[in-house]
Amino acid sequence: MERLYRLIPWVEDPFTAEGFKRYRDTISEFSVIVKHRWFSELVNRRRELRIIDLCSGTGIGGVALARVLMDLGVSVSLTLVDLRRDALDKAVEFGLRELGFRPQIMVRDILEEGLGLETGFDVSLIWGFTTPHFGPWDWVRVLSNVSRLLTGDGLFLYNESDRVYTIFYLKGYRDLLPEVVERDRVILTIHKGKDFRSGYIKRLVLNLVSREAEETKVYFWDLASSAAFTWIFFSDVDFIPTRGSHSGVVIARSPRRTLSLEALFREKPSILMHERL
Repeated sequence: MERLYRLIPWVEDPFTAEGFKRYRDTISEFSVIVKHRWFSELVNRRRELRIIDLCSGTGIGGVALARVLMDLGVSVSLTLVDLRRDALDKAVEFGLRELGFRPQIMVRDILEEGLGLETGFDVSLIWGFTTPHFGPWDWVRVLSNVSRLLTGDGLFLYNESDRVYTIFYLKGYRDLLPEVVERDRVILTIHKGKDFRSGYIKRLVLNLVSREAEETKVYFWDLASSAAFTWIFFSDVDFIPTRGSHSGVVIARSPRRTLSLEALFREKPSILMHERL
């Protein structure tokens, strides 16, 4: 994962001008999100909130939400969870600068059952348009972990864009796509195949200058599909169109407690037992 993020041109370092601008833009977005009725009700019920940011990277999403809530007079604690230790170390430094305290960090794979974390969080978020990392079968496991981390009236937030509309309809899917073309860096992504049982599309990320390459797998969600999956695990789901009618934030409340969450990790469907690409 660390190698992949070195190749992919993703703005995530909050100590750069571009990264800090993304952080400020995220604050503006959360200033709208916290006005949603479910958020207002949660804040009115208690003025101390425990936040957990999953797949946090350098913590831009979690720190921005904490900052917005603190400016509203809410006392917050923040836990950041990611696979990459180097990103979390940067998140701690950034959180200390922006919030005045060090967020708690955990190196975990969100697809591991239970994550080995304490429960009772009020708000969970997955920020940074992260859902393409998870196909339908894995998204079920993500939602299982998210729902068990939250309180009975907790909220789950993730930003989402309808990629079926933007990639397949507006632009058209491309086998070869130039992601970055610069004097000292030329990065292409190349279609390699699709696993029709898992739903993942495989693409090769290639730096033509350094000749580094890394394979990645992605799933291009449409908005309705990821939200419908989320509704299975939560009593209600809504959409806040912060970036237009097809892009914004999915918000879910009150995890259902009637599902056998353990079975979703320990029982593997037969369709996934066959050899993949």
